[in-house]
Amino acid sequence: MEIQDITNFIDENKAQYIQIADRIWEYAELAFREHQSSKALSKTLEEVGFKVTRGVSDMDTAFVAETGRGKPVIAFLGEYDALPGLSQEANVTTYSPIVKGGPGHGCGHHILGTSAMAAAIALKNYIENNNLSGTIRYYGCPAEEGGAGKIYMARDGLFNDTECAITWHPADDNNIWSMNFMAIQNMRIHFTGIASHSASQGHLGRNALSAVELTNIASNYLRGHVQRDVCINYAVTDAGGTAPNVIQANAEVVYCVRAATYKRAKETAERIKEIAQGAAMMTGTKVEVEFTGGLSELVPNRTLERIAYDKFLKIGPVSYTQDDVEFCKKIHAAFPENAEESTFDTLRYLYGPIAEEIIPKIKGKYINDIIYPYTEIPHPKYGSTDVCDVSWFTPTVQFTTACYAKDTPGHSWQEVAQGKRSLCHNGMLTAAKIMALTGAELFTNPEAVAKMRAEFEKAMEGRNYLCPIAPYQKPPKY
Repeated sequence: MEIQDITNFIDENKAQYIQIADRIWEYAELAFREHQSSKALSKTLEEVGFKVTRGVSDMDTAFVAETGRGKPVIAFLGEYDALPGLSQEANVTTYSPIVKGGPGHGCGHHILGTSAMAAAIALKNYIENNNLSGTIRYYGCPAEEGGAGKIYMARDGLFNDTECAITWHPADDNNIWSMNFMAIQNMRIHFTGIASHSASQGHLGRNALSAVELTNIASNYLRGHVQRDVCINYAVTDAGGTAPNVIQANAEVVYCVRAATYKRAKETAERIKEIAQGAAMMTGTKVEVEFTGGLSELVPNRTLERIAYDKFLKIGPVSYTQDDVEFCKKIHAAFPENAEESTFDTLRYLYGPIAEEIIPKIKGKYINDIIYPYTEIPHPKYGSTDVCDVSWFTPTVQFTTACYAKDTPGHSWQEVAQGKRSLCHNGMLTAAKIMALTGAELFTNPEAVAKMRAEFEKAMEGRNYLCPIAPYQKPPKY
């Protein structure tokens, strides 16, 4: 009965949810600037009876919406920030930016946040109709793309009293994200030297750009002396000017260090800091190194994942029409030439032998119409998310639904172009149903809650959360 009650409720209200998602797609607001998007979601929750607290953790676009009473406390995580430089018209199969260089929803957060909201509202309706006790919370989380809003919430203890956190992510497949994610340590390295004429008075100058270059060269050599999961990337953000006849007095480089664990990423970043200090000594410059934030790895909860997978099987994969197939076929022609093979390579890496069972079922298709088998994947996915930091405080689950053509590149204009399609909307509604049913299971099955929490407590034995942001660090204001 709970399946019918929840799915019917979401279907009856889908026009409103689609409208909200499309509006957020149009807002396309960047990290910590999601004022209209945050308002659209929080206002809707408030109108149906949630108590909303805005501006949590000193983030203007963050909020927590709550309804119900007592235990269990079930959390839904919503995101709604866009990406820079991905402005794109909807429903076209060629690159056509609305505003050249403008932002766009190239990661599907317009439907991510809306779907989690729909799940929270549907679950509220369900527990009230069935006179169940418990609390539902929706966390409006800004800045997943580069700002890590959830870490500020986690640092402030906002997840400490929850039984679990449930979320999802738009993708081109139907899948429980049972793999780990890469942890990150970001850092900024600024060198200060002495300007001088490079020809006649070069001996008087101290070259900050040379210090940056020496740091980068040594870091490249460091790649051969770290664990195989460590990934070192950098970008020179200030080369000191454009005049080659001037010794650069200032130069700056930023680093993103990824690894299987945050501890390992931080250790590697400390080695790069020592390299930068050595470069400063070699060039006679001064160096300032700042660890600017990062992301943790996931603490998986297999009990919660299996509950979500069971609900996924009951709902089934995302539905689609022949019109969806025809559009996906057309936009697929705009993908990189090896897009499908890249999908298969990822499946082989993550699933091993099981991938050879999956690939024949999706090969040559333009829409992924199967649910991947559930398995505990030991390898980290080559990506990172602040959802992982939540998992250090409460059991957390993520899954994907097929909202885009198979093989769609992430963070691409092709993904933005599909953001208002019926396939995208159906993926959003499918995810809402799975999340709400997972929450309903926990409201009605105390044994499942106890098993989930016991697994979490065991996983956290002897582990301490290393917060990737400093205690004094505050989110930016816009």
